Amino acid sequence: MEKDNIESWAEEFKKIGKEVTLQSHKTLVRYGEKATKLYLILKGGMVLLHVHPITGEERAINFFIPEFHPIATVSQSLVMGEPSKYHLKTFTNTKLIELNWKGVEAMMERTNISRQFQEYGVKTLLEKNELRALLIVLSSEEMLHYLHENYPHILRNVPSKYVANFLGITPQWLSKLKHKL
Repeated sequence: MEKDNIESWAEEFKKIGKEVTLQSHKTLVRYGEKATKLYLILKGGMVLLHVHPITGEERAINFFIPEFHPIATVSQSLVMGEPSKYHLKTFTNTKLIELNWKGVEAMMERTNISRQFQEYGVKTLLEKNELRALLIVLSSEEMLHYLHENYPHILRNVPSKYVANFLGITPQWLSKLKHKL
């Protein structure tokens, strides 16, 4: 997302939301809860963890940082009103603007931000789908190289334990692979 868009959205979002600073490892949406808010990340970041419905095992499937998918939520739960299949939590101290979804919908009706918001949603959905497809077809080393080339800010800002989990490998193996980059 363009930095200018984030800054203009931050100004609009501050009018209807509240600026909050959260500590690391704060869970904002738990498995089974319904998401009612979204968050514009100003500093820090979050991880979206899929929770296996039987074992409870968690798997990182997306990251939210100012430079990559800065609007965080559990989309399926928020839009469809379904219980979440995920945990959404901070991985570092995080500054954000917290927004109630109904307030965002009302804002989109009265401002010209709606089209930008829709374009952002489509763009992030396409990026997420591409990353998940690559996770299926690439080796962990190839995927790490892809992230390094295309999304270096993820590797700079997201803790290695979550990147390793996203890749389906141990943090120790990730460390070895990073030395090959």
